[in-house]
Amino acid sequence: MPTPTTPLVDHIVILIPYSFLSAPPSWFADLFHFYPGGRHSDGLTENTLVLLADGSYLEFIAFVPGADPAKRAAHQWGGKKEGTVVDWAVTLRCPSTPPSVKEEAKFLEQEKHFHEIQEKVRDAKAGIVYGDLRRGGRTRPDGKVLKWAVAFPKHDDGSPVEPGTVPFWCLDVTARNLRVPYTTPRATKHPIGAVGVAKIEILPENRKTVESAGVVYDTILDTKETAETGESWKIRNLFGESVHSGGIVHLDTSNKPARVNISFFTNDLRLVGKSVGGKVDEDHILMFHLVAAFDDKV
Repeated sequence: MPTPTTPLVDHIVILIPYSFLSAPPSWFADLFHFYPGGRHSDGLTENTLVLLADGSYLEFIAFVPGADPAKRAAHQWGGKKEGTVVDWAVTLRCPSTPPSVKEEAKFLEQEKHFHEIQEKVRDAKAGIVYGDLRRGGRTRPDGKVLKWAVAFPKHDDGSPVEPGTVPFWCLDVTARNLRVPYTTPRATKHPIGAVGVAKIEILPENRKTVESAGVVYDTILDTKETAETGESWKIRNLFGESVHSGGIVHLDTSNKPARVNISFFTNDLRLVGKSVGGKVDEDHILMFHLVAAFDDKV
């Protein structure tokens, strides 16, 4: 059972061209059931969501047309290639409290647990630490205002960590079901049968980064898995136990530029072992591997 300080997969961030939001190619539209997202409060990015049955989700994010080039360059994902997994986030379980407890009070309880984790990572002396939580939000198309707080990793000297090397944190200030409305009828039913994230494969460019990231994972994730190459850890989800056998984080050195690969659990046995996706541009293809929801081999 997850404790109040157990990291849970919150979401995977995938950068796409804006045209994939306004006029998606058929191969992309046929992968998932998309849930409306919205424009972020900074005005630079817009998203659409894919809600998964284990309580996590995919955020397909795009920079809006006409975005200020300088502001885009300063954005943590501004230099990333469209059609790639650019980052991922973990969260904490919302405290079980009476309905009378205000949302802000629930968030402050989560914030306290985050500070415990933040201190634990700092004490591990990995060369990577987590910054403090900062508030953010966006407005849904229906006018609902969503609020959350995020904390990003950084090196000891304050320089940024390559996005996706270790997760950032995303904690809800308003009710989670406003940001992740996974209880909406059929919202988690997808053409490829995806029910959750099976594997997050992180492949930094250099060995030193792998070593630092490994210390962070040893600190925040409580179960290490045997791996033929690299290192692996189990990762929990909000409702994963009821829909799949549990995901893993795998860390290894890349023989190419740093990247993050994602595999999904599927409940469609016809698609087990297959990869799905399509062309993003002339030079890049976005692909996802599918594994059985209750198969240990991910």
